[in-house]
Amino acid sequence: MLDIHQLRIFLAVWQEKGFSGASRAVYLTQPTVSGHIKALEEALNTKLFDRTGKEVLPTKAGEALYPYAKQILHLVAEAEEAMSAFVKGESGRLRIGGSNIPGQYLLPDLIGRFKTSRKDVNIVLRISDTAGIIDMVASGEIELGIAGACLERPELIFEPCMDDQMVLIVPKGHRLDGLSEIDLNDVLYEPFIVREKGSGSRLAAERALTSAGWPCFDRLNIVAEIGSTEAVRQAIKAGLGLAIISRKAVEEEIRTGIFHAASLKGVDLRRRFYLLWRKDRTLSPLALAFIDLIKSIRADR
Repeated sequence: MLDIHQLRIFLAVWQEKGFSGASRAVYLTQPTVSGHIKALEEALNTKLFDRTGKEVLPTKAGEALYPYAKQILHLVAEAEEAMSAFVKGESGRLRIGGSNIPGQYLLPDLIGRFKTSRKDVNIVLRISDTAGIIDMVASGEIELGIAGACLERPELIFEPCMDDQMVLIVPKGHRLDGLSEIDLNDVLYEPFIVREKGSGSRLAAERALTSAGWPCFDRLNIVAEIGSTEAVRQAIKAGLGLAIISRKAVEEEIRTGIFHAASLKGVDLRRRFYLLWRKDRTLSPLALAFIDLIKSIRADR
């Protein structure tokens, strides 16, 4: 097996055309340099230099080795530079994922901030429902995830990272339009739109209703189960029904009066997003830096 240190000494002897010059270049004694060259020659079972008086000339074997030695040491230098940048969090690829709300409305901004000082970092973002993101982290498809619920997965670490406020959305002109607080009894017979099972938004809404003494969605007049937040927004606009949704997803419609946002009397619709990663895997420097960014933003708020 080739020894990197011996190859460096081989190149020094080649470039200095002698052992004394090579010893000065690599800060070793001349006998040590000679010993390393001898060891390399024995490993390769061939002579690399001819000693002719004061001259040290490469043999044909030495000439054959020279370009490979240069290439090997060049690749070693590149690898050392790449690993140094990786350890410092300045390069590499980070695979992250977010459930619908954090994936569409929070992570793009976070990624932009993260990339500002890390031009050579490549970010891969996956968006799915909460169950999908949890499965991606568990399988190793992504390194970090942000999900709208904390589930029982012993192989994963869930850490609260952001808060979210869900609201009852009423379309413009609806009989409940304009009310700041609405009693749940007033919406029991209204057509209701919900997210699909596995969605963190749905799970959070179910838990909030259960905590308030209501049996989940069982008493609501559910007319549609929809697989994305954007599709829920469009369904409300089309007059399909009411919905409980993150305020972040409908800020523009609320501001322009297309939707009215109300709270449900006696129901706490606040929830948390969770950062998650595998318990048994060492996080990359990029992942650790991304977590630090999230924590710093949370602290500022």
